[in-house]
Amino acid sequence: MAKKSKERKEIALLYARVSTQMQVNDGMSLGAQERDLRRAAEQAGFTEIELLREEGRSGKSIQGRPVLRDALERLDRGDAAAIFVTRIDRLARSTKDFLSIVDRANTNGWRIVMLDLNLDTASYQGRFVVTIMSALAEMERGIIAERQKDVHKDRREKGLKWGVDLGPKQMINDELYESIIQYRNKGMSYKAIADRLNKDGVKTAFDKKWYPATVKHYVDKSKK
Repeated sequence: MAKKSKERKEIALLYARVSTQMQVNDGMSLGAQERDLRRAAEQAGFTEIELLREEGRSGKSIQGRPVLRDALERLDRGDAAAIFVTRIDRLARSTKDFLSIVDRANTNGWRIVMLDLNLDTASYQGRFVVTIMSALAEMERGIIAERQKDVHKDRREKGLKWGVDLGPKQMINDELYESIIQYRNKGMSYKAIADRLNKDGVKTAFDKKWYPATVKHYVDKSKK
């Protein structure tokens, strides 16, 4: 973790991100983001403002966004006081990345402002909402993990083998099937769902990993 400076610079970093496809889909150009961010930063009392652009970058992980990574390092060092984004998905697309950024902000004393949620971690209400979001995400992971453990235990006791092959005779249990559909309804990608199942230790037949195509198979099945 980067070292904090003795005195934090009161600079607001306005982070705008867009990929070519996203710009086509939602029409939210970099210029439009920057206008909204500048207005919000000025209303928050910042006189020093710096615009940061991340163009044509995937939002799946912060690892693929060098501008954002550099901004977070500067915030950790005390070279800026806050980061402003128009929407939560401009900052992070995964719960893991979002909670990681929130932890860094809490540890190093800088603030996050997200216009879509009207959330500012400098306020008590903002910190409360972020705390609840973090707790709910952690609880959800724990509940799903416990459910899967119970399912595995029940199947072992019945002498059944865990199997999720794509063949027509292979089935998965109802709870896992419902979890996959719920994840999809929340807007998670097939890859994100596969990553979550792998992280929670849910295996396919023959102890193989989940892949996006595997998840898609069961989601498509629900539409029939």
